[in-house]
Amino acid sequence: MGHAHAIDPKIENPGFLKVSGVLKGICSLLIVIGVISFFIAYGSDPTHAWTSFLEGHFFCMELAVMGIFFPAIHWITTSMWSSPVRRIAEGLTSYLPVALVTTLLVILGSHSIFQWTHLDQIKNDPVITGKLGYLNITFFSIRAFVGLLGWMWFAKKIVGSSVAADSFTDHGEGFKKVYESNRRWSVGFVVFFAITFSAISFDQLMSLDPHFFSTLFGVYIFAGAFQTFFAVLAILTIILRRTGYLKQVVNHNHMHDIGKMMITFTIFWAYTCFAQYMLIWYANLPEETGFFLVRFNPGWEFWSLALFVGKFFVPFFLLLPRANKRSDLIMMVTGIWIVLMQFFELVWMVQPQVRQQGIHVDFTDIGIWLGFLGLFALVFIRFFKKRNILAITDPYLPDSAFHHHVQ
Repeated sequence: MGHAHAIDPKIENPGFLKVSGVLKGICSLLIVIGVISFFIAYGSDPTHAWTSFLEGHFFCMELAVMGIFFPAIHWITTSMWSSPVRRIAEGLTSYLPVALVTTLLVILGSHSIFQWTHLDQIKNDPVITGKLGYLNITFFSIRAFVGLLGWMWFAKKIVGSSVAADSFTDHGEGFKKVYESNRRWSVGFVVFFAITFSAISFDQLMSLDPHFFSTLFGVYIFAGAFQTFFAVLAILTIILRRTGYLKQVVNHNHMHDIGKMMITFTIFWAYTCFAQYMLIWYANLPEETGFFLVRFNPGWEFWSLALFVGKFFVPFFLLLPRANKRSDLIMMVTGIWIVLMQFFELVWMVQPQVRQQGIHVDFTDIGIWLGFLGLFALVFIRFFKKRNILAITDPYLPDSAFHHHVQ
């Protein structure tokens, strides 16, 4: 496990998150707005309603599972710097049971979203009919539920033992057992995650165009999701530090590290995006090129360029200077921008399959997305109602609290 100091008595336990009833009321109101917006959209165009629902669902689901992936990597590698912010990531996993419900709703609305569910219309299409052994609603549902139930099970093991460790009085041997257990579970999770996250990405996003396939697609979706995770982690860390919960243990050096991870996965997203496009362009196979031809046609070509500029160039140049990664203001602005770009990318992936003439976002789309954000925030708040914001017994916490970079 390495060497770690005993828990510094000067580090006070900030305890549970105390949130005003007003903020909870706002989250509840956003949920109501989301439900109303969905039914308004459904009344005029069911496909419109379900595509917006899919965008919000996938955004929240991928953020929740990244809340396990981040601590899992750090349990495996014995990383020290993340100790003060690890519990924030763990809190994101509380949304996974909700994602199980929204996945069921996506399955119920699948006929309005996925072309391959229209068996009468695709019976003469040899490409799609050749994939029906995989693309059928029964196997689709099995893959989705196996993935989500598996993620929830790993979260219970990894996050559950991390939270339980807060009550330990023996910070040495007691936490060593937690570390050794979580390291084993984390290795298993990373393997399971690589398979199931790719499969769910293929199913819920790539299969919107059942002719299209790309072996890089799962990695491409992962890169954008992990970039967004660090953006959300930066936003939440700044808020909790400014409100006093993490002021003793988080400093500008921690923000610097989060900023480095943000720019790293900004670059990695751009790399996977370009690599996927380049390979498809070079091979020039009809079943692959159709995905990009739709998005480079009039109506979508500007938005395709805007996505690459907005999701790569803007955060890259904002985060490139060292001082910017240590600035709460710039990190907050960049984090919010990346979150908005992730929603935009999901629109870019989903909408062209049903609106080839160009992007269409109205008040019902925004209402549905706000509903998902309100639901996610409410679940996150409730997680910390009875759980510490800080992993107070982590023996690496004192070292991490004084973490600094050499100038």
